[in-house]
Amino acid sequence: MPHYFYETIYQLRTSEEIVLYDKFLDFNIEDEELVKEFLQIEFDIESENHPFSTPAYDSEAALWAAKTVYTSCQILLYREHKETDLTDLLPLFPQTITTEAILSADLCLRFLPQILKESKQIDQEDPVIPILERILQLWHFSGIGIKLTLEDVDFYPILMNPCLEQLYIDRVIEKKDRERAELPQIVEKIRATLGNYTESYWSEFKKLD
Repeated sequence: MPHYFYETIYQLRTSEEIVLYDKFLDFNIEDEELVKEFLQIEFDIESENHPFSTPAYDSEAALWAAKTVYTSCQILLYREHKETDLTDLLPLFPQTITTEAILSADLCLRFLPQILKESKQIDQEDPVIPILERILQLWHFSGIGIKLTLEDVDFYPILMNPCLEQLYIDRVIEKKDRERAELPQIVEKIRATLGNYTESYWSEFKKLD
């Protein structure tokens, strides 16, 4: 049996390109296990460069995120699905969003903003857009760099873990996400991270003072 799901996620992670091998939205156990094992390896590789102690790998969150990205690409490319089917095709994560889940899901969810951008360019009224936006609002670490509603985002799983907190701050600075830089939960931490390099690295950030 071909492993279309695994092959797509492998290409996404190794070349940052989406390759869809067929109109395929069924996930078999063997394919899922291959994806979870591959993402575990990818997680371990990234962990080598993380600050502080990396949270544990959450295979279920990683798998859910991989399915979400894969399915979103199928919907974007083939556009054969009814609006009423979209919430079933793109379900929210059924478990608690923990620190471990956030970091594990990000292996694939970090590519979702680009899919969202492509969807908006094709059709601003596409019913999949608010679904993707909702996912990225809940998983806002992966949504850094795009404009989202942030009033009700949950920062607790991020701020409770030094590793994820610093990764969040670093990504805000990397993406120069001014909207997030203004959030009271992290603005001082960004200022502390930039230190004396604010002017040379992110001069716009000084305007927030």
